[in-house]
Amino acid sequence: MSANRSNQELIIAGLFRLAWSFPFIFMGPSLYIGKGTSGAWYWTAISIAIMLIAVVLAVSGLRKVMSGFFDGK
Repeated sequence: MSANRSNQELIIAGLFRLAWSFPFIFMGPSLYIGKGTSGAWYWTAISIAIMLIAVVLAVSGLRKVMSGFFDGK
């Protein structure tokens, strides 16, 4: 009978990706509030792009962590 084991490499890779998403999570909205409301459209576009990068990194990091726990390959 084999015990279910988690894939620690996938979990660590997912946690690193989540850690990389945190600066973008805080930088995007603060840039939007600080510079994006001043009227220049490019600051708004840059801050929205940073927020999208944060979402993509966070979701992919969570997917890696979950696959490390539940796939176990």
